[in-house]
Amino acid sequence: MKNIIFAVTGSLLLSVAVSAQDSDAETRAAVDAYMAHYSAAEFDAMEAYMAEDVVFVDPTATGMGEAGMVHNGRDSIMAALREFSTQNNPIGLNFEWDTVFESNDRYVFMGRVNATYPVDQEGMVFRWSAPQTTVIHMSGGFVVEQYDFADYEGAEQGLVPANWQD
Repeated sequence: MKNIIFAVTGSLLLSVAVSAQDSDAETRAAVDAYMAHYSAAEFDAMEAYMAEDVVFVDPTATGMGEAGMVHNGRDSIMAALREFSTQNNPIGLNFEWDTVFESNDRYVFMGRVNATYPVDQEGMVFRWSAPQTTVIHMSGGFVVEQYDFADYEGAEQGLVPANWQD
């Protein structure tokens, strides 16, 4: 009888562990897709990954008061991203993440933003590049918090060849 109980218990524990791994893989895939859309400046595609009450905070954003940039709710975030896109017409944010790790449902991305924007000069783009860290908090398969931290004051910026990534 003990062997049957141990076998059932072991099967249940294995089932829970496999289920948790599947869930972790699905969450990681969602985070990676969200960040790929963010990097490509595909802001409308990001919306599907956001919880309705998502929070976006960039306390390092300059020119926006002591708290930096704070948006509460998917509608507010999407309005801000669309306005940014309309005003600046980004080609891409072109993140380069040197370090990525997960801890306690927070996915931490550390590296650089290399945002590019069109210019009138043929074969050139304007690039704004700075160290950046982004922290994504996932819950229930959705982004519930996004924190961006960028070195706005130390950003490198100027014209570069359009194929600067090659």
